[in-house]
Amino acid sequence: MNFKKGLAIGLAALGLSMSAQAAEINVGGVVWDPDSVNSFPAAEDFFSSGNIFENAAFQSGDIVNGFGIFDQFNSDVNNVNSFCPGCELTFTFSMELVDFNPIAGNMGTFEFKNLAIDIFVDHNPNYVGTQATASEGTLWLSLLADTNLTGIGTNLGTGSDTGTGSANLSVVGGIAASNFDTNGEAGGSDLVLSSSFQPGGPNGLLKGGFELTGNSIPEPTSIALLGLGLLGFAAARKRKA
Repeated sequence: MNFKKGLAIGLAALGLSMSAQAAEINVGGVVWDPDSVNSFPAAEDFFSSGNIFENAAFQSGDIVNGFGIFDQFNSDVNNVNSFCPGCELTFTFSMELVDFNPIAGNMGTFEFKNLAIDIFVDHNPNYVGTQATASEGTLWLSLLADTNLTGIGTNLGTGSDTGTGSANLSVVGGIAASNFDTNGEAGGSDLVLSSSFQPGGPNGLLKGGFELTGNSIPEPTSIALLGLGLLGFAAARKRKA
């Protein structure tokens, strides 16, 4: 077998291997399939959702602190047992109120700045709906907002707020950073956050839900395998010569 033919076969085999690896990604025990077909945009390969609890803001400069847990990863239904077997994926966040702006009646818009989110994977699951238990484990992904979180709602600044908002986020750290640092969203952001809130959380907190979408990329080991394969073929050719 000549070198060119051997190289072509080897690259094809490596390509199949890389495709198989890309079909399922595992980072710190959190597993997801970027090829999964679910109800998220075709241009993206990652969708997640879960619940949120946060304190209300009443005036400009107020700090909102919140926390929550993921219950869906690239799935249309709750699939915690498959994407985080034997673990839990929780998060904490903070942001500062810029302003509430009335529109009509009890409706208005809102804007928050300096949104920061830390996501943790904990292999000793003990989340009980508190800030403390949401921040345990290994830092899995750290995110900062590229845009202010803006949205619309009712009864804003009353403690009985209801609304929805969104922001673009960039990856700044965590063990899964290399999988989500894609710059694939508008303005070079990595992920898009959409969230909702309403009264009814424990201890006077607001409760709500969120969706985090974007793209994830194959683990660096796939590229390393390709490099090793090419080095192997080069060495074989040199020995034959």
